[in-house]
Parts: sequence; structure tokens; C-alpha cells
Amino acid sequence: MLSPDPKPITLNLQPRFMDYDYVITLKRQSYKAINIISQLLLLIFLIAFARFGLDLGFSRIKFQWLVPICVIGLWVYTAIRSREKDFVPYYRLCLLMSAFGWVFITSNGFWLAVVYCILGLTERFIKFPDEIGFSKDKVVRNTFPRKSYEWVDIDNAIIRDNLFTLDLRNNKLLQKELDEPVDKELELEFNAFCKDQLHFSLIEDQKEGTDIADDKT
Repeated sequence: MLSPDPKPITLNLQPRFMDYDYVITLKRQSYKAINIISQLLLLIFLIAFARFGLDLGFSRIKFQWLVPICVIGLWVYTAIRSREKDFVPYYRLCLLMSAFGWVFITSNGFWLAVVYCILGLTERFIKFPDEIGFSKDKVVRNTFPRKSYEWVDIDNAIIRDNLFTLDLRNNKLLQKELDEPVDKELELEFNAFCKDQLHFSLIEDQKEGTDIADDKT
């Protein structure tokens, strides 16, 4: 997906005053393995809680019931929403609630809670939308940690046949499909914008090199 002006667009993890002329969203990778692992961890917690209830006696469990009930409810809600085409399931809230529940059911609960918290927070960044913002000053990729490139560091940036290519001067190449098709007019507009910035940065680079040579003489 390619988003042009007139609405200035701000990427996540960026200062809210920083606007971009264009933002592209790259195609998401498959999160099937991550989703399976997350759900297995939830299942392990629920089985452990049921065992805790059997050992202690279900009648003696009071507010602790809220944890597995919330986990199951949110898990079911996520499963239903997962049938939607563009919905990305997140299990971090279930994992964080499970982390809270581990504290009650075992003497090693604190460390299990830490592990579940780390995994829950990690999922957030793994599934972060792969977006790239383009302004006249720089190009910023919305990853963790954030990646920022000056135009002078870029050899080429172009969209062709729904394939985005970012060719850096350090011989690194990013080539990935967009998440949605872009019409030809918008593609040409974006490519022209990038070409202008690359041309301007090349002139500035040559000018800076000339100034340095003059200073040495």
C-alpha cells in the first residue's frame, strides 16, 4: 500500500511531529509458527491452572478464576476475528494475563511470569507493520530498532509491478512486495519523487566533495 499527500502521515515509533510525503507498507511475512507457539503457551498455562485447581480444591479458588476466564475469552475472540482476511491475531494480552496467573499457581511462578511477559512483548515487535516513510530529508523504516537512511546513502528507490526496491550504497538491497497493489499513476508519482531526492542528494554530495578539495588546496 502506498500513501501520498495531502494528508501528512506519521509512522509509529517516530516523533509525532515528523511528517512523511509517502508511506509504503510492505507485505507481511507468515506468522503461523509464532501463533502456534503463542497458543501452545496459553494451553500450557490453562492446563497448569486446572491442575492447580484440582490440587487446591476449586471451591478455595476465588478471584484467581478471573485470569483463565479472561485468557479463554480473549483467545476465543481472537480466533473468531482471525477468520477476517486482513486481521492480524495478537496473543500478547493473553500471554501477559497468563504471566500474572503463573504467580498464583506455582513456586516458580515468578520466573515463568517473566518468560511469558518477555514473549508477549516480543510478539508486539515481531508483528509490527513493515512500513517505510519517505520525506525530502530521509527514509525511515519502521522496525525495531528503527532504521533511518539519508538520501545520500541510497542508490535507488523504486516501485515496479508492485515490487519495492531500495538499493543502498553499502551494497545492501531490500526488495519486497507491497501489501496491496498500487495504481500506475501513483507508482509513477512516487518514483518521480524518489528520483528527485536522489538527484538533489547527488548534487549536494558532489558539492561537498568539491568544497573539501578546495579546502585542501
